Amino acid sequence: MEKFNRGEEDELKKLMPLKMREIHKKNKNGLKIYCETNHSFIKGWGYLIPDKYIPQSEIGIIILRRDIDKTAYSLLRVRDVPGASEWTRTWLLTPNVERNISKPAENANPYELCKWYVEETYLRAEEYKKMFPGIRYVECNLEQLNQYDFVKEMFTNFGLVPTSELQDAVGKVLNVRNERRKLSLDELLAVSNYKNADSLEDKERDELIAQMLNYLQKNKADEIAQAQPDDAMGGSFVMEATRIVDNAEQELEEMFKYSLMFTQTERILIWDLLYIINTKDILLVCCERSSVPGISYSYDFNKTFNIIAMIQKLGLIQVISMIIKGIWKKDYTHRKAAS
Repeated sequence: MEKFNRGEEDELKKLMPLKMREIHKKNKNGLKIYCETNHSFIKGWGYLIPDKYIPQSEIGIIILRRDIDKTAYSLLRVRDVPGASEWTRTWLLTPNVERNISKPAENANPYELCKWYVEETYLRAEEYKKMFPGIRYVECNLEQLNQYDFVKEMFTNFGLVPTSELQDAVGKVLNVRNERRKLSLDELLAVSNYKNADSLEDKERDELIAQMLNYLQKNKADEIAQAQPDDAMGGSFVMEATRIVDNAEQELEEMFKYSLMFTQTERILIWDLLYIINTKDILLVCCERSSVPGISYSYDFNKTFNIIAMIQKLGLIQVISMIIKGIWKKDYTHRKAAS
């Protein structure tokens, strides 16, 4: 996706046959309906599907809008700042690359980058409608999507007949993000008294991460021991690792005199803590940790969770446990409320 947005399309094009195979696997028992609520659609593969793989007349798209400031704040609160870390470069649009329609202000702060990202996404929606006019579009806001009558009408527009279960599903919040503290916008944008941890040289930053990790193991031992897996994340402990680091963020900054907010350093600390909590965590299947000096994580969510790959990474016992608990093949992108 990142390469695609820099104008290098070949790698994403190579993945499209795999994407289509996975879609067809979901489309069993003669059903001709497939739905995906994946925000990476408008950042990459959504441009490659129409006509070559699926006729425009057979595609329906919901363009969902929410108040821009509220969305930008939500991104900021969970530290999803465009371009700030390898994690956000994996999932979000990166500022100042070739395919972007707009640019953030020069020297934009983290909130302004989040706001640019939302606005860029909406600009892409308008561009997409012009590129593929044969697709059926329904546009709505978040409030409408939580109203049964609107959703029922949306089904009609797409030529779908809702079952009796639809009314029970509409309006239920599934993607609650409680792993981060609910800090105000002023608190999130307050200028730190400390130097940004990402400004350190590789070796120094590696040492800082190791010291912070030792501090967490010593001073947050009870929280680490009591960490619970998230069934809606395939039994991963990543949300717990995030919560522990986030709660200790101010404490760590005061102890070590470096700022962690919106840094790659904090992301590395979370994933290193995840290794400590559960060395065979399911999400570790999709990431690689580089060697020192210069610790970094890269993420490959193009991998499919097949049994052989999972056994090799997690071990037979954990895979059997996941199957017994009903965790196997769940959507790992949703939060516990979804389960």
